[in-house]
Amino acid sequence: MQKTNKLAILSFALASALAAPAAFAQSAPATPQDPAAQAMPQQQPTEAAPQSAAPAQKTWADLDANGNGSLSASEAAPIESLAKVFPKADKDGNGELTADEYKAWLAANPGKSKSGQG
Repeated sequence: MQKTNKLAILSFALASALAAPAAFAQSAPATPQDPAAQAMPQQQPTEAAPQSAAPAQKTWADLDANGNGSLSASEAAPIESLAKVFPKADKDGNGELTADEYKAWLAANPGKSKSGQG
């Protein structure tokens, strides 16, 4: 009986080890950590794309209309999820969200931003 238990445990361990790479292969890709320095991939519309296709993702620089390196509430407004967390992420409460403030908020609140727009 003890030999059967060892064989079952060994079989389970071997199956788990072989299945692990497949599980990791299905993981979602990591999101960029630095929204100011890394541009999001732009989705190029194709002629066959329907009008209901998702809008192209925007970079921090795309949103920063005045080019000062930080976002005002009105600059963040086009991204609903960013506008929603703006007051919480603006740590110093000056009405301007810096990339560092946003990165700190993301680090303190993993999984709460679904935008991927950062």
